Amino acid sequence: MRGKIRTVRSTDDRVRFVTENIHKGRVSGMVHTFASMALTDYCGDTWCVPVRDWLGEACNMMDYVRANIRYTLDTRDIDTYRTPDRTLQLAMGDCDDMVSLLGAALQAVGHAVRIKVIQMRGQDEFHHIYLLVGLPPEAPGEWVPLDPTQPFDCGWEPEDIVRQKIYDV
Repeated sequence: MRGKIRTVRSTDDRVRFVTENIHKGRVSGMVHTFASMALTDYCGDTWCVPVRDWLGEACNMMDYVRANIRYTLDTRDIDTYRTPDRTLQLAMGDCDDMVSLLGAALQAVGHAVRIKVIQMRGQDEFHHIYLLVGLPPEAPGEWVPLDPTQPFDCGWEPEDIVRQKIYDV
């Protein structure tokens, strides 16, 4: 399978590719199956993630991505943007690939998401991307960070952010 070569001139271009991948993935049968597998486990005689536990769904989905997709770097000297289906096929990806998959899976089950890019102390430019999930899904009043590339619970964000930008999806 051969990918498309696209020119990326800015952070906005990068986020546009990730947003397009989220939109493609949220209607994918593979992504819907993945989301279903993340949320339909039983713990005894009830769902492990209770129905309408929106934060629980988002956190469980992030953990499921982390458990099933291995974080890897991009191809050397090439910034790649895999679709959620391709990330699932390969079972690996970098931060933008994992954000595309997580965003698509969350949108597949009705959640609103935003994308956050950050620059941290010691970096010259934006260099990391993760999601914000809106709670409750119907009318978000709170936006919770989700970063499946880090070994921390949902809600965690780095402390040394010097610049950030948030994008609607």
